[in-house]
Amino acid sequence: MCAALRAHGVAAGRLVLLTPGPAGPVAADLIAASASTFNELGGKVSDDYAPALIASFGSGDSLIDVRAASAGGAAGYASALRADLAARQAAGAQLLRSGRIQASPQGAAQLQSGEVDARLLVMLAALASQQPVRVIAFGDASPGGQPPSTQMPLRQVTITTRGTPGLTPALAMVRAQRAVYQPASVTIVGLASGQVGLRIEFAAPSPLGLLSGGASG
Repeated sequence: MCAALRAHGVAAGRLVLLTPGPAGPVAADLIAASASTFNELGGKVSDDYAPALIASFGSGDSLIDVRAASAGGAAGYASALRADLAARQAAGAQLLRSGRIQASPQGAAQLQSGEVDARLLVMLAALASQQPVRVIAFGDASPGGQPPSTQMPLRQVTITTRGTPGLTPALAMVRAQRAVYQPASVTIVGLASGQVGLRIEFAAPSPLGLLSGGASG
């Protein structure tokens, strides 16, 4: 698995090799392994230390799961997730009340129900302070079976701006972000309407506690 990840551009220094034996707290944000490997590691990694399924590839014996690790275990993760969901719901509702963010009925419902990643919520607030923003769609590029987006938030948004000064300053603002607010990708995309939009996507896992100042991966 480590060799495959290195072959696809992941730096060796970012990889931690899991070894057989009693499972304990994992010093990583993400764990990628087959079901048989999880069993060889004692069967407790996915249950106790990596409770959040982010993506899955393949099927049967070749199925690979990518999970978010949590030092607090499944119970700690569930508690942090509940608090984060409440914060995302409140922040999403506040954005809609601001009058500077326009969204489709589906997008507005996703904001109000807490389905949107906290980093996107903060980014939208920053962009809307610059100029009014229209949300075209929220999305998520992660493959495979996943839990509801209230548990694994949507990490991608496509927006347009309403009038001047347009997408150029928005693109510059997003690209200037650092640390937790640095997106995995930001691109100008063509829309079905013939307009152009700005697509922003953050990497997994979504940090919990970001809106309350206690972020964790």
